[in-house]
Amino acid sequence: MKNVDLKKVTAVVVLLLVAVISFTQIAPWAGDPETHRHTIEQTEEKIESVILLSGGAAATSATLSLLPGDMCTPIADQLAEMSTYFVIILSALYLEKFLVSLSGFSTFGVLIPVACLLLCGWVLTGKRKLTEIAGKIALIGLVIFLIVPISVKLSDLVYQTQAVKVESAVEEYNNLNLEEDSEGGFLNEVTSITSKTVDKITSFLERLMESLAVMIVTACIIPLLVLAILVWLVKTVFSANVLTLDISSIEKLAEKLKG
Repeated sequence: MKNVDLKKVTAVVVLLLVAVISFTQIAPWAGDPETHRHTIEQTEEKIESVILLSGGAAATSATLSLLPGDMCTPIADQLAEMSTYFVIILSALYLEKFLVSLSGFSTFGVLIPVACLLLCGWVLTGKRKLTEIAGKIALIGLVIFLIVPISVKLSDLVYQTQAVKVESAVEEYNNLNLEEDSEGGFLNEVTSITSKTVDKITSFLERLMESLAVMIVTACIIPLLVLAILVWLVKTVFSANVLTLDISSIEKLAEKLKG
């Protein structure tokens, strides 16, 4: 009896030690932005590109809307709408950047210690349900910790294959100067834009649409797909067939083997 109690005490002490180490040592490391420097730098590069393209779309739209007549109004409206989409992508990228550090701290500073405490309760009370809850919490923590780095890595792999389109859009915007290319003086009542400027605006709009598609895929769709896959894996592990041990089936199999 004393031996059994000693084992329980030892197990509880070990679990508490793991919880303390997770909270005091691993959580600060996992939540430190320096630990995720590469991931944050990659995200910041995308943020800079999105800010430039969003501002370029908004500025070009505002400039075209000032021209007399309605010839450029459809293009101005489309650019304004695309600017809104870029703002949504920008919000997703900032959320991704914040979650990189937050997910690590929440996993090792909260969820893992809680799982260890539940296991301590199982050791002391013998309630098997506590082990299942602890396993679920630990697995959820692992998913939360991995989802952002995995989605960022996959997004980067896709983004690198299409980065030239974003760079081309930035270059098109830098070469776009409506004031210099306009005839009659910009904002003059008889102002008109040359065919060269129309070509530049059209080219910029095309590159902007391509960049928008790339950003939507890399900043929104891929993270959602990664989340969906990980949630599916968690649900599979949490299913009754996986977590519940069917004792009767094992007994039947043992009888067949004996026979």
